[in-house]
Amino acid sequence: MIIRQFLQWIDTAPPAARAEATGALARAFLHSPLSAEDRAAAEAALTWLLDDPAPEVRFAMADVFARRADAPRHLVLSLMHDRSEIAALVAGHSPLVPDSDLIDLAAAGDLAVQMAIAARSDLSAPVAAALAEVAPACVCAVLLDNETARLLAFSLSRLAERFATETDLRNRLLARPHLPLPVRHRLLTALTEGLRARAVVLVGSDPDETATYLDEAQERATLVLCSQAGEDALPAFVEHLRASGQLTARLLIRATGTGDLPLLTTSLALLTGQDRRKVALLLESGREAALRALMTSAGLPARTHAVLVPALIAYRTLEADPREMAAPLLVRQVMDQVARTLESDPEAATAAGEDLVQLVRLLALEAARSQARHFVESSRQAA
Repeated sequence: MIIRQFLQWIDTAPPAARAEATGALARAFLHSPLSAEDRAAAEAALTWLLDDPAPEVRFAMADVFARRADAPRHLVLSLMHDRSEIAALVAGHSPLVPDSDLIDLAAAGDLAVQMAIAARSDLSAPVAAALAEVAPACVCAVLLDNETARLLAFSLSRLAERFATETDLRNRLLARPHLPLPVRHRLLTALTEGLRARAVVLVGSDPDETATYLDEAQERATLVLCSQAGEDALPAFVEHLRASGQLTARLLIRATGTGDLPLLTTSLALLTGQDRRKVALLLESGREAALRALMTSAGLPARTHAVLVPALIAYRTLEADPREMAAPLLVRQVMDQVARTLESDPEAATAAGEDLVQLVRLLALEAARSQARHFVESSRQAA
């Protein structure tokens, strides 16, 4: 009887009053001890109200049902396909909306709905992946800010691929503590290329010097990321470098010249298809001819052998010294020895080429500065 009276009244009520009454009816459906007959009548009335021409009426119903797992499912799913602000309310909160529907809504491209989905609590990996694939930058920013969203590595990679040049999105990605190294590297590479594209030059430098500076900064950043990779993660990161064309001979020389022998070992194993342990053993104890053969098999230019082989042999000699040496000191001694070898052997210097000789000198200088910083820090800690 009450429901019949409600339906008779609502035909002539203004929109604001209808919206208030609809919200009250929805709350009564959820919380009041209705008989089976009254509950069925209330559900029928609410279903009829889905066709109310006033959006505030349907919004009032959505506002009550959006967060409830015990709401009538057909009402919630109907509201999910309503106009933007109503659909966003449901899509952003309702536990009754399946992932398949959320994915469809994400692909539909309504900005308000996408924003609501991106902020949804405990957002599943498939839905997050759908947003990462198609949503605009503002939505993906909300997605990255959602600490409960499940963003898997491939979704983060896709975000990096789409928005590497967007400063805001790039910073959000880089701020993630467990961002996969290939993704972090891709973002840093995009930053470097962006600087290059805008022809950013240092005061007093010409464009060529600026390009060299950016290349060196990129190589240093890559080596920092390599040092952060564990033994299990390093092969995948090296494969990323190879696939992106950044596993260069110059990078391997810089790795050797900064003491990152795990990167050299892993890279040579990947490039030659040999077992990593076999390559490590060869680098540790193989003869000079075997080292050159390994590097040739890896596709490294012959002139790089004039730098890499003396460096590897120097590591062996100096590591055999019974004195305890900190890594920065060891690296400095190795690079000083390689630099002296090239200076005293014109044939070796000619074989390496002027650019690699200059690189060795630069690495020797960097090693000296690194060793000095290490000495000062150790002295301060001991004081």
